[in-house]
Amino acid sequence: MEDPKNIPITRAIGQFFGHLWHSTTKPVDTDSHTEIISKTTQEANAEIDGSKVILRKTTIEEVEYRDDPGHNQAR
Repeated sequence: MEDPKNIPITRAIGQFFGHLWHSTTKPVDTDSHTEIISKTTQEANAEIDGSKVILRKTTIEEVEYRDDPGHNQAR
């Protein structure tokens, strides 16, 4: 096994990109669930100095709940 302090720079770069690749391609295991309760979009149009201006505001309300493994156990 190689000493981690003495590995070549090309191997270190390869390991770095390998970590990035695995983190983006591996499925995420999670015990939480997210539900979108509502999504509201408001839009206002105006003209300032001859230029059209659009102000858009989007509000998303979410609820996240996590599975608690000890919560449903019989006492």
